[in-house]
Amino acid sequence: MLALLTRRRIMTSKFTLVLLLYITLRNIQHTLASEDSCPREENVINRTCLKRCETHEDCVSRKKKCLCDGKCGMSCVNKNIRCKAINTKISNGKVVIFPFNQFGAVAKYSCVDSYKLVGLFMRVCQGDLSWSGEEPECVLNTVDGTEKNQCGDPPTVHHAEHDGDKSLKGYPNGHMLDYRCKKGFSARRDSVFRAWCVGGGVWVGPNMTCSHAGCPLLPQIENGRVEILPPSMIASKAQYSCFQGFHLAGRATRTCRPDGTWDGMEPSCERDRCEIDAKFNMVVCNQPPSIENALHNAPREQARFPAGTELMYTCRSTYTASGYQRAMCKGDGTWSGPKMACTKSDDTKPETDCKYPGEVSNGRREGQDFRYPAKVTYFCNEGFQLIGNPVRECQINGQWSGSLPLCNPIRCEKLGPPLNGFITGSGETYNTVLRFSCPEGYKLVGSAERRCMSDGEWSGQLSRCQVSTNDPQARPEKNCGLPGPLWNGYLDGHRTTVGAVFFFRCNVRTTFDGPSFSTQCQDNGAWSHPPPKCWGQCQVPSILNGTVMHSREGMWVDHETFINFRCREGLVLNDTSDIKCINGSWTLIPRCIPAPCSAQPPNIENGRRVYIGWKHGDRAKYMCFQGFRLRGDLHMTCRFGRWVGSRPYCDEIFCPNPGKLENGKIHKKGQIGKFEFKAYIVTIRHGDRLLYECDRGYELDGASGATCVDGNWSPIDKPECKPGQHPILHKLWKPIEEQAHSNQYYL
Repeated sequence: MLALLTRRRIMTSKFTLVLLLYITLRNIQHTLASEDSCPREENVINRTCLKRCETHEDCVSRKKKCLCDGKCGMSCVNKNIRCKAINTKISNGKVVIFPFNQFGAVAKYSCVDSYKLVGLFMRVCQGDLSWSGEEPECVLNTVDGTEKNQCGDPPTVHHAEHDGDKSLKGYPNGHMLDYRCKKGFSARRDSVFRAWCVGGGVWVGPNMTCSHAGCPLLPQIENGRVEILPPSMIASKAQYSCFQGFHLAGRATRTCRPDGTWDGMEPSCERDRCEIDAKFNMVVCNQPPSIENALHNAPREQARFPAGTELMYTCRSTYTASGYQRAMCKGDGTWSGPKMACTKSDDTKPETDCKYPGEVSNGRREGQDFRYPAKVTYFCNEGFQLIGNPVRECQINGQWSGSLPLCNPIRCEKLGPPLNGFITGSGETYNTVLRFSCPEGYKLVGSAERRCMSDGEWSGQLSRCQVSTNDPQARPEKNCGLPGPLWNGYLDGHRTTVGAVFFFRCNVRTTFDGPSFSTQCQDNGAWSHPPPKCWGQCQVPSILNGTVMHSREGMWVDHETFINFRCREGLVLNDTSDIKCINGSWTLIPRCIPAPCSAQPPNIENGRRVYIGWKHGDRAKYMCFQGFRLRGDLHMTCRFGRWVGSRPYCDEIFCPNPGKLENGKIHKKGQIGKFEFKAYIVTIRHGDRLLYECDRGYELDGASGATCVDGNWSPIDKPECKPGQHPILHKLWKPIEEQAHSNQYYL
């Protein structure tokens, strides 16, 4: 960037020198010009020469003067004539005409970067209303020995390296290389970190300087001091200390990181409590007792505790407390209690790990422990303000509390140019500087420069342009006013009267979109060209657990460019995969979240599954029908698009064979009746029913039957066949006296 500005300044200086020389010659030519100093060439081609002269008196018309007219020599010329309109548009370049297109005006030609001018760089308005010479053109630079479709070795930047293949002998047209400073060095944020091979062996960019990186000086703290050794270098240590009577609250050391920022937070110096306590004649205790695997409820930074302070101790996760859990600062400055122990719990869950908590753009996160009950804290870079809760805690359920905060740019209210004046610069973010000035005939009232401060307000006072004369009726020369606002860019010019020229300048990493790089105030009070659009470019973002398709993270792309993302296996995007660059900002950037399962959980025979959904983390519970026992895992879990866990199955349950029934029989009841149950049968299924029957002379002691229920008999106890309570009758039968047709017997 510095080299580009230097080159532009040199070109501007050359042009200014030519104009000054031209004006000087115009002012003295009526006394010094002569046939000797401005001779007329013979056989002048492609133009008409006016009347030859030596002095003004040789010219008949009062409107004409004896002036030098190029190859036509001293001629009678009307200096107020205007040449034919010249083409103000040149491919890959620009044309600046001054002053206007009257006699003697100069048209200056220049080309954009990587193009060179072929032809005259300057043409002059002549007396016959024509322009001298032919229109030049801007052609692409070429380098001998390099093919037209590739570039040679890329530019070298001290203390920097690029991402190209160093073994290549050439790079194809359109190839881009990204540069970055080596460790310990850094470049300005507005530098151009990319080189483009634009064809013909020409590299465009980078524009950067890598200097020894360092961190900004730290401010002194109240009631203390900070010392940095070595001063402001990478890995420098900032050592904080407090004055007598004060103690340090926070870290005593901070380190300068490679990105030019200090780690940690600024500590503070607090007045020693012992002095306060002595002033009020109070007794204090020092640090409370430490119990292994236990924490108390006092702030970590508190070092002294007044008498009567009571603290409560609790055990860490997965530990169980036993004993007295309180401690009290006694009047003699000693602690009473606690008397407790924290033992590992067998029935508690293992330590819970939370997932990666995420990063914030334009900020940083402090905290690397993601286990319950750890905390992480977010901070924003300079110029950004935190939106949301800066602290997130890992909870017992494995989830982070709250949501990821945002770091939004600090913005001030938009400022426009003052009435009858103009503004240099654009933007309203933190540290933006705008400059105000007024045209001829006006004076500036208020601040000539205002800066957007960290509180979102502009420094200085409101700027306005007042008529500079004391005569209220006086008015300055009529002018076109400002060409209009140019967002993401600035107007390069000062005068707004007829003939004034403004150049349109777009900021770094913007795309110029307009008909012309400049505009001129015309006689009708209108500008010759409207302001262009300076569309902001976007830097391709990174996405956690995903990649950018057909692009590279960190590269800059133009306005209205689309890019899309793809997540790694097991993850899906929470929104559309395509995002669009809109004037320097991306539409909503998606996130990679765990993928849901593509199908329902698998089913099982002789059982059923119970589930709510199949998103990541959802679980399916399995249960078997009666008569079956579950083998395998009770649950399957949807994780990253797949159901994980061993698929269970239902194993049929049989009841044990009850064995023989002494002095009796066992029958099995079936669909078509009952049959005798044999002792060798082993497949007794759920729902099968047995009936018990005793032999003659025996009575059943117990249930008359049993049912197989889930592998167990109901009732459990088998009955017994015991002898009957009635006496046994012996066979002493005798026939009754025969009677006719009688078959009866008597005892």
